[in-house]
Amino acid sequence: MKLSDIQARCDRVPFFRHLGFSVTEANDTHFVAKMPFEQRHIGNPVLDTYHGGIIASFMEAIASLTVLGDLASPPPKPINLTVDYLRPGLPGTLNTRATVSRKGRRMASVETIAWLEDERKPVAKGLFHFLLV
Repeated sequence: MKLSDIQARCDRVPFFRHLGFSVTEANDTHFVAKMPFEQRHIGNPVLDTYHGGIIASFMEAIASLTVLGDLASPPPKPINLTVDYLRPGLPGTLNTRATVSRKGRRMASVETIAWLEDERKPVAKGLFHFLLV
């Protein structure tokens, strides 16, 4: 799949457009994307940080793209997710890497990590399980 085709599919999903992310790297085992900080992403106006739900949604979106069979197939259905918040999501470009840890015929598991400037200092980590349609 080409990045432009993947981004075109993302742009057709209203919530993905709301998040405003762009996919920067994609292959069979992992995707990487970035999302610039915007006012609508703020969860705590006093600290001016990302909302935890925005971080989790961004990670889930990229994880689901990682296990998508092809661009014409229906999206995978989330079964279960776990998100660990490790640091405050301060203003800046949020990056996410989603890596397939297991993919069978019916189910897939994807590990995610979200960071701001340094991938070694993650804002959040996640584990997502999807039912493949």
